[in-house]
Amino acid sequence: MADHPTISTESDLASPALPHTAVTRRSLLGGASIAVGAAVLASPPSMPGIAPAAAQPVSADPRPLDGVFKHRAFEVREVCASDNDKIPIAPHPTNGDEARYPNKIGSDSRGLPHDRRGEVEQAAWQALDTACQSGDPADFEKVPLGGTRKLVNPIGTLAVSLSGINPTQIAVPPAPALASAERGGEAVEVYWQSLLRDVPLTELRDDTSNRDVLAATEELNKLADFRGPKSGGRVTPGTLFRANVLYFDPADPKGRSVTPPGVLDGPLISQFLLRDVPYAAQWMSAQIRTALPANEFLTEYEEWLAIQNGAAPKRQLQFDATRRYITTGRDLAEYIHSGPALGWAAALILATPSGGTDQHYSGMYPPAEAVSYPSNPYRKSKTQTPAGATFGLPYVQALLATGISNSTRASYWQKYFVHRAVRPEAYGGLAHHRLANGVSDYPLHDNFLKSEALDRSKAKYGTYLLSQT
Repeated sequence: MADHPTISTESDLASPALPHTAVTRRSLLGGASIAVGAAVLASPPSMPGIAPAAAQPVSADPRPLDGVFKHRAFEVREVCASDNDKIPIAPHPTNGDEARYPNKIGSDSRGLPHDRRGEVEQAAWQALDTACQSGDPADFEKVPLGGTRKLVNPIGTLAVSLSGINPTQIAVPPAPALASAERGGEAVEVYWQSLLRDVPLTELRDDTSNRDVLAATEELNKLADFRGPKSGGRVTPGTLFRANVLYFDPADPKGRSVTPPGVLDGPLISQFLLRDVPYAAQWMSAQIRTALPANEFLTEYEEWLAIQNGAAPKRQLQFDATRRYITTGRDLAEYIHSGPALGWAAALILATPSGGTDQHYSGMYPPAEAVSYPSNPYRKSKTQTPAGATFGLPYVQALLATGISNSTRASYWQKYFVHRAVRPEAYGGLAHHRLANGVSDYPLHDNFLKSEALDRSKAKYGTYLLSQT
């Protein structure tokens, strides 16, 4: 990362020992951190029974270092804030579904009251829209709810992050329109994920003989518009259910669908999900509590409608009595169900040296390697090492936690204040009414309506609704 432009420090506490300097982000980390670290190593108070060294008089005036450091911190923060403010507000194109459908069938309305067809009550939708336009917490308190489920943290997205840009400066391409072939292709993939959630993830490899996996890849390859990862221009078992990234491209309002480097490398399950996590004198097992295959939800219409309205689930998950490693898509769903600390665990694994007689306490860090990147100022220090203040594990974990929080603010801001795209299970409700009840004004694409995935799901669950874990 390039340094910020240099700023001369102006202090009214000038001292020959502390000349005026130019400050950059790197010089602050490299110089000031070491200086402050030295200041922290001051002599402790004298202990009873021990003759103290010659005491230095205590002055009420701040030392020159104190004033310089205080002013330097202000300058660095000011430059960062100024640089962030120069980044313009990003364009926020939508897919047009909210304006296109007055009954809001292409929009996310979960938790609001709905009629028997599952269409949101207009007064409730208008109240939500008003709150999202104003951002006023008082307006959100006026949004009618259909059940006990509350909206998840919409005004939390308006919290000002003390570092980095804010969500209005981040562009997220719109979701595919409700009636589009791309949206139909996404639905086909999601229905196949539902059907294959108990297939071992080891079957998602190019030499698999699993007939269901092969049927899924064959159908996805026939779709008119499928944006998922491919190998050699085709969906294969090894690319099935892997992730693409949709980047905003000013030249293309639909964005650019890109498979990032490394996404198709190796098995689908990350090694960070299969390794025990060393945690100082403790360790955390990689084995998890898994849900039984009998756990399928929202395949009954009344249950589906109740959840759309924000009612609490009446049925509880049933778990396997034996913990085990993540093996299936259902296991992955259970792992993320309660918001796992994956970043925290990965940091512990990466920061702990490998080796040792007990693998529970062994990480991936090569003991012979120098700490971190060459830009780490401690790599050149002969007397100091990083710790919790800077560049040590607690510091990295703090950055991870802040990054997770800030990214959630950005994505939830898009969710509430920009896109409000229909959720997959609500899309399944539209399919139910279209095919089971003859509702002709729900414009779903034939890619989905005539798909093998939908036919198989209907045969398995007796409904066109999308089964949930």
